Amino acid sequence: MNIRLDKTANTFLILFSVLAMLLTGVLVERIVMRNNLSSIYRCRIGLNGSRLSDEFYANVKKVSSVRTANTYATQYEFVINNLGTNDLENWNIFLAMPRGSSVTDVWNVELARDDREDLVITPVNYNMTISAGGSVSFGFTIHTRRAYMPSALMLRGFKTVPPGATTASRLIIVFLIIWGAVFVGFMVARLNSRSYREKQKTDIKIILQSMNTFISFIDAKDPYTRGHSRRVAMYAAEIAKRMHLPENEIQNVYYAGLLHDAGKISIPDTVLNKPGKLTDEEMAAIRNHTVAGGNMLKQLSIPGVRETALYHHERYDGLGYPEGLRGDEIPLYARIVGVADSYDAMSSNRVYRRHLNKDEIIEEIQKGSGNQFDPTIVVYMVDMINDGYVNVVKMETADSEDGSDRLHLREEDIPGLYMGF
Repeated sequence: MNIRLDKTANTFLILFSVLAMLLTGVLVERIVMRNNLSSIYRCRIGLNGSRLSDEFYANVKKVSSVRTANTYATQYEFVINNLGTNDLENWNIFLAMPRGSSVTDVWNVELARDDREDLVITPVNYNMTISAGGSVSFGFTIHTRRAYMPSALMLRGFKTVPPGATTASRLIIVFLIIWGAVFVGFMVARLNSRSYREKQKTDIKIILQSMNTFISFIDAKDPYTRGHSRRVAMYAAEIAKRMHLPENEIQNVYYAGLLHDAGKISIPDTVLNKPGKLTDEEMAAIRNHTVAGGNMLKQLSIPGVRETALYHHERYDGLGYPEGLRGDEIPLYARIVGVADSYDAMSSNRVYRRHLNKDEIIEEIQKGSGNQFDPTIVVYMVDMINDGYVNVVKMETADSEDGSDRLHLREEDIPGLYMGF
């Protein structure tokens, strides 16, 4: 199954994929840095209020003291404070002890003795950390023969590299900031674009309603060509689409197809609906609809529409009218609409003849390739006949039973209509 995503969904997917990669980078960097230890750190910390280190200091509080005939039993609570910017991992503390002393009632640490009988204090958990800006507390009861108050201790451990201290982490932070700016910009642009598209859709609908109202007057003059302008517009837009023209040009070709016969409104009904052969004067009046249409559409600012009305009866070999242009001198929109117009004329009943069948139409169009029609455009028109696109257009533009002329196709199914929205 093929799943097609629009540009907005693709952009969201790309942005969130980048965000996921950046956040994964942050997580990996933190895990690596958490296990990335610097060289061993040692410092002497006073317990009598003196600050022997800029990064660590300690408080000791005598919780209780019991004196017996031979010993002093004193319970102490120690608090080690980390004022630095690095965590301290795998730490231990050395505390000098009087000879013959013993320790009981230990909490939050484990105790051991070194070769000099000094106290070695280690955390209960191997990975216990003294976090930057944080502290740890512990305590125990010391039994001595004489009154004793600890005055200093030696702290040893390993500093971790703080998050954001490496080049990689700084780059990730920069990219996250850039991503945030891009995302905010994208959302603002998307909201503005949505508002612009909604306004544009409204404008296009108004334009189409106005054009359809105008061409209904033309259709009313000639019942045999009812729906002709709309069919030509859809054929022409499909040709433009298959030629891979930009969406705005496809839309303009559609408009040009709608109004290509605007000048017919100037032709007398008696001439337009005459079943017999036309006189030279009447034929001149018919041919003059191109010039009349060009004059009527002079003030229209949509590119190519006026030129299409004026030149859609020019021939590729230069034998057309009104100016006898040849080849690429004929504007592209006029060449496209000229082929679409001829197809619809051949496939529709007219006052003076019945419509041709499919094979006859293809033969006539191919016969006109290079002399009446642009040969490149002929290829697309023949393909549309063979693949059945023209039949879909005819069904969708046919009169309904209630007399309405509503399209059953969705807007996005009509080539170029509403700019592909």
